[in-house]
Amino acid sequence: MNIAIEEVSPTRKTLVVTVPATEIATEEKSVLGEFAQAVRLPGFRPGKAPVDMVKRRYPREINEELSRKITSKAYEHAIKESKLEIFAAVGVDGDPVATGKDAVLKITVDVQPEFALPEYKGLPIFVPTHNVTDVDVEAAITELRNQRADYVTVERPAAKGDFVRLNYTGTLGGKPIAEIAPDRAIYGTQHGTWEEAGSAEAPGVRAVVDGIIGLKAGDKMDVTHAFPKDFDAPALADQTATYALEILEVREKRPAAIDDAFLKSLQCESAEQLHTRVRDDLKSRKEQESASASREQVVKALTGAVDFPLPESAIESETQSILRDYLERQMRAGVPEAEFEKNKEELFKSARGAASARVKLLMILLKIAAKENLKVENEDLNRRIMQEAVMTRQRPEQIVKLLQEDRSMLTHLQRAILHAKTLDFIVQQAKVTSAPAA
Repeated sequence: MNIAIEEVSPTRKTLVVTVPATEIATEEKSVLGEFAQAVRLPGFRPGKAPVDMVKRRYPREINEELSRKITSKAYEHAIKESKLEIFAAVGVDGDPVATGKDAVLKITVDVQPEFALPEYKGLPIFVPTHNVTDVDVEAAITELRNQRADYVTVERPAAKGDFVRLNYTGTLGGKPIAEIAPDRAIYGTQHGTWEEAGSAEAPGVRAVVDGIIGLKAGDKMDVTHAFPKDFDAPALADQTATYALEILEVREKRPAAIDDAFLKSLQCESAEQLHTRVRDDLKSRKEQESASASREQVVKALTGAVDFPLPESAIESETQSILRDYLERQMRAGVPEAEFEKNKEELFKSARGAASARVKLLMILLKIAAKENLKVENEDLNRRIMQEAVMTRQRPEQIVKLLQEDRSMLTHLQRAILHAKTLDFIVQQAKVTSAPAA
């Protein structure tokens, strides 16, 4: 086979492979022999049908198999002879494979970009130290108590932190906001909605959240709310609306007591054990945050130190992956698909930017891994499979079966493991300074 390399871009090449007619004829003879052994023709014992008859009976199938084998051999030969570092095969083009003449196949591939590695050993990293205090522990236990709180109906006026069920209707110049801004229901009319009185984190109408303080079930009251000039609903921007409130119910939040039932729900035998477990969990969380911060600093240093062209197929694949994950999360949250179309271009632009950053880091880490002879060992793969099994609530053997059936999934997993392993290696080589967090 004769091979020529055409440069499409710094990271994309087209391998032009000329397959001689003699090789095609030899391969066709092999394919015909395989078909003759496999097919069943009336009047002939298995494997005894004449080759010419088999060829006339199955011309399309034979030609498809011949094309597949010739293309596969041409690709393998081209990769071996070109000595290119292939990142991904993009496509195959060329004239149809036929007997009696040479075949010219054009195999387009994306290759690993060429660049000089930046210095990656001894990178400076600052890691703040976090001491877990008694105040931290008590705050975490309070959060646990709040998560298991009871909400008791009370007859008194609402105080800050109470949960209030109410109706409210917003008007602007006497006209219902529900008609002025129908796509912003939370600013228009709500029936039986719950609000946490005075909460700084509550979404919606600030005047309503604050206005319900001091009101009890059965009370009615009007409050005004000024929308800012830069409010993202033009019809309401820089306008002052009136909201008619009707209080239906007030509930007081009563955090769970630290009793036997509470401790049992957390699988603790005593309050002391609860404090110890919470302290250990907080320490572990702080350590994970420090490790994450270290990796982020390494990533920033590496990607900021070098620039080079990126394989387009890698960017396209990563962009689609980011968009797919984003859409799945949004749809699980109940966001209608029509909402995505409104910001389609912006979403794609953002996803492509994130994809380019990921691919750049991947290229750097792959090159460092090769230089340091870092590899994915069986124990690395087994450990990751166990982690995936726990996260997805599947049996490990189910994941193994999926990986065996889908080689691309296995390649993706191995690349992710090598990515993490290399990043950890660089962090271990870094010069770390630490100081108490502010």
